[in-house]
Amino acid sequence: MFHVVPDVYRLRMSITGGERKLPDKDYDLLRELEKKLEYSFIDYRYLQGALIHTSYANEHSKDNSRLNSNERIEFLGDSVLGLAVSVYIYRNYPDMPEGRMSKLRASVVCESTLAEIASKIGLDKCMKLGIGEEMTGGRNKPSILADAMESVFAAIYLDGGFESASRVIQNFIVPEIVKRADNLVLSDYKSRVQEILSRQHCRVVYEIIEESGPEHARTFTAKAFVEGGVSAVGCGRSKKDAEQHAARILLNLVEKE
Repeated sequence: MFHVVPDVYRLRMSITGGERKLPDKDYDLLRELEKKLEYSFIDYRYLQGALIHTSYANEHSKDNSRLNSNERIEFLGDSVLGLAVSVYIYRNYPDMPEGRMSKLRASVVCESTLAEIASKIGLDKCMKLGIGEEMTGGRNKPSILADAMESVFAAIYLDGGFESASRVIQNFIVPEIVKRADNLVLSDYKSRVQEILSRQHCRVVYEIIEESGPEHARTFTAKAFVEGGVSAVGCGRSKKDAEQHAARILLNLVEKE
């Protein structure tokens, strides 16, 4: 749900140096960003500060006046993001062990994911960059985009509290968590079946027994078998996926024994 701000706060901000003193272009960009975030700021100064890159701060600081960059608020955003993701994983995957939860969190709380989200919501258009950084393509650099995204999460936290920040974060991150949780489980079948069978001093052997389909859309069939014991067959778009599918079926057989 969109965070509704009472008019009295908007009036206060216009008096104390908030949103109404923004240049028209900046105001329009930030309003559009709010729509993408599905969050409306009480104090735009938090959001403005989150978008100031170090290069811009250095170029616009004077001898007796230092313009703050988003480095400090990005530090806070990293923790807010990590906590929000951790809470979601903990509550929604009650059977997932600690090690796998850590891997899942690390797979989504990363530069590539944050940079992709930032680009999707147009954060690159809102950032304040120095001339040199602008000329060298700073708006498209994943590291700068990711840091700005974390800074915006922190700005929401400072403006509206953890629940607001967590809601916004989860709106963007949950689809990635769900997708990568499935991949994490899939990638774990081979290790899980080997762990069980190693207790019985058995070894799993994998073999690609068939390839079919055109070159651009091959289908592989793999056989996983325990020497002197059970076996299973699986298919996939790659040899690795086929082996994992076979391991998954083999795991079900082994666990029933």
